[in-house]
Amino acid sequence: MPGETKNIILKFLVDKGRLSQPQYQSFLVEAGEVDLAPDVLLETKKIIPEEEIAQAKSQVYNLPVVDLYGVNVDRKVLQIIPQETAENYQIVAFTQEGDVLKVAILNPGDFKAREAVSFIARQRNLKVELYVASTSAIKNILAQYTGLAVEVEEAVGAAEARFAPVGPAGKEAVTLEEISRSAPIAKLVGSILKYAVDNAASDVHIEPLADKTRIRYRIDGILRETAVLPSHLHSAIISRVKVMADLKLDETRIPQDGRIGIVVSKRRVDLRVSVFPLLDREKAVMRILDPARRVFSLEDLGFWGDGARTIEKNLTRPHGLVLITGPTGCGKTTTLYAALKRINQPGVNIVTLEDPIEYFLSGVNQSQTRPEIGYTFASGLRSIIRQDPDIIMVGEIRDNETADLATHAALTGHIVLSTLHTNNAFGAVPRLIDMGIEPFLVVSSLNLVVAQRLVRKICPHCKQEIVLPLTTERQIEQELKEVETVNLSDFRQKNGRLKFYRGTGCSRCDNEGYRGRTCIFEALEMTEQMQKIVVSGCEIEQVKQEFKRQKMTEMIKDGYIRALRGETTLEEVLRVARE
Repeated sequence: MPGETKNIILKFLVDKGRLSQPQYQSFLVEAGEVDLAPDVLLETKKIIPEEEIAQAKSQVYNLPVVDLYGVNVDRKVLQIIPQETAENYQIVAFTQEGDVLKVAILNPGDFKAREAVSFIARQRNLKVELYVASTSAIKNILAQYTGLAVEVEEAVGAAEARFAPVGPAGKEAVTLEEISRSAPIAKLVGSILKYAVDNAASDVHIEPLADKTRIRYRIDGILRETAVLPSHLHSAIISRVKVMADLKLDETRIPQDGRIGIVVSKRRVDLRVSVFPLLDREKAVMRILDPARRVFSLEDLGFWGDGARTIEKNLTRPHGLVLITGPTGCGKTTTLYAALKRINQPGVNIVTLEDPIEYFLSGVNQSQTRPEIGYTFASGLRSIIRQDPDIIMVGEIRDNETADLATHAALTGHIVLSTLHTNNAFGAVPRLIDMGIEPFLVVSSLNLVVAQRLVRKICPHCKQEIVLPLTTERQIEQELKEVETVNLSDFRQKNGRLKFYRGTGCSRCDNEGYRGRTCIFEALEMTEQMQKIVVSGCEIEQVKQEFKRQKMTEMIKDGYIRALRGETTLEEVLRVARE
């Protein structure tokens, strides 16, 4: 980004004590690795709230801050600055008073942006009044130029005019290739992908229904239907995705996997593509992989209290197996990265096997498995042992061979971190035994199992107190009675009722009442007592007694505590943690 603020804002935040000097240096290094300006990387990673960053820019450049959330800009005012210029320089006109044009700017130090808006204003005999706005606020106004619905409507109109309906069956493959490279279809798919990245979606679903094609995005773990397209364009859209992912256009009988690299908002984003055959058409799902995203700390992810201390203690042990468990999409891989970040030191050799590599960690040797050529977790694990590793991260234990190799690596002096699909922490033990690992090897190698789920956080801008039905409240009190770290009197109103919270919905959370996610978890340590229980046959009552002895807070109870603390809602906790 030419003429950008570069390091000035970071230095200001260091001077104010909001960033440490090591964090500052780390940003400079990582910014070079991912080809982003340090201040842009700071906003991408969300270490500091974007509103606070906007305030910092306001003080550095002596410009007022404007809150543009929920503001609908008059179209005549908005279009004073052409869309291409607004997107390129991240500037938007939001109101005009007489001959004064009020403009919000994301990077006040970008003097080319200032020159561009001054030139546009002079042509209309206007004066410019500059304001600072946050990234999300600018993005909300930029979306008003078109928005996904308008872009889709324009692209669909052009595509239908040229190509509807798709040609005869005998010429379909040739026609689809031509259509997939056409401007309307390319623009349509580009708009779908841009919306996903701009709205922090984790996945995009392009799926055929009986008489239409549905576009859905997974945002904060929930699938949302955002656009509906004519069904006769479905094959062309899927073909465009295949072309971008370098997949076979004429193969529609079997699943295909690929990758797409795109540049959005001047940063590269990778998409993992899966095309899957249905009854008569194909469905495409794309996972968004943004290498510039922040690698969080365990605290940022929501780990706290005795459970967090148990995790920290076991990460510093000299060898053994640490497992993160839960269903698909519960943040297991992100937690693995946070754990690696915690133990990544110059004196250790860390090697990972991943499918795919979702984040880039400086100082870590990351390797991508390729099952199609025989490079699997199991074969890769054999080779890693010859790389003199101290710490090994295996993306997932999927089969008996990988489980056996990971167990033996943990027994021979290595720290091994991996993931497993089980419903709770203790479930990892019988799962490993089912995969052919002898109980005495399980207890000798396994140090810790962490089970987790992701819950949506209440939007802080529309959060309000609520009171639950008395029967529900009494049930939660009963559940939390044995949790020694919680004093329920801290969460009571003056009338003695427990306080809970919800979001009413506002412009900052798209009227969802939620913004962002955090994890609820349970951490089970393989103590001497637990070792004896496992070897003797995993009698369930003995296991429960050991939970109490370890003072382990079960996941559902951790969720109740988070709801009392106002981080999430009881509905969210029950949605993800009820078995």
